[in-house]
Amino acid sequence: MEIQKKYYSNAKLLLTGEYLVLHGGLALALPLKFGQYLEITNYDQDLLEWQAFEKRKLWLHFTISKSDIEQQQRRGKDEKEFICFLLHQAKKLNPDFLSELNFNIKTNMDFEYKWGLGSSSTLINNVAQWAQVNPYELHSLVSKGSGYDIACANYKKTILFRQNKFHPLIYPIDYQPIFSKDLYFVYLNQKQNSEKEVTHFLNENFNLETKRISEIAKEITQETDPIVFDELISEHEEIIAHILDQTPVKEKYFSDFEGSIKSLGAWGGDFILARSSKGTRETKRYFYEKGYSTIFSWDELILQS
Repeated sequence: MEIQKKYYSNAKLLLTGEYLVLHGGLALALPLKFGQYLEITNYDQDLLEWQAFEKRKLWLHFTISKSDIEQQQRRGKDEKEFICFLLHQAKKLNPDFLSELNFNIKTNMDFEYKWGLGSSSTLINNVAQWAQVNPYELHSLVSKGSGYDIACANYKKTILFRQNKFHPLIYPIDYQPIFSKDLYFVYLNQKQNSEKEVTHFLNENFNLETKRISEIAKEITQETDPIVFDELISEHEEIIAHILDQTPVKEKYFSDFEGSIKSLGAWGGDFILARSSKGTRETKRYFYEKGYSTIFSWDELILQS
């Protein structure tokens, strides 16, 4: 069957600024070599046939009617309800969108859903492209996040990001530390609920901390000394730990690690960043022995235009 339209969005990681990006802090965000496709072909019924694949394995398959979209006015608990809500909100922004259904929709993530790299944000951005609406506006209708993940979906290089309603401030930069061979991204084997973490955090006020976290984002982009990089990472962890009243991940799980470790995104799960001068074999062995086997190097994961 001939593909009518095809869209693609990059996955993401937030290197600095977690939580405080919601309070106007400058964040350093990384588009990834992973992402999600959305393909549209014709369908012989007045329905959307929705098929979602994870690394080419089917994990969702259902049909969506016009009434499903019209009636889904809240986010809902399962995947079909979220997708119907997303389409409902896209149609609010563009009433001409989906005037007729009769489409087969296939989505495919080339990363694992549980990794927390942007299964929702890449879908939101793809639907925004399809519906021809502002992706940040659509994102704001279905999520409480900052929108940095939507920016990463659309850029092919590292960005400095500041939240600004439907028109965020985005500064693409060429960023690959000269010590990037010492940087590793390690999955902690548990997916965080980012939406829940964000909701808990939104009502607080952190002016001084936000200012310093913004400075750290800029300093990290210019730092060439790995030891100073470690110090900046540690300072960032201490600031967020104090705000959340939590223990930094290195102190909690990896106190004997030689180098720096930083949580990425919502604390307590998903990925961490580790910097070590010990070499790839020894660094990976350290994490393997602690039960963490999903490890990426900088060059394997980070998108560079």
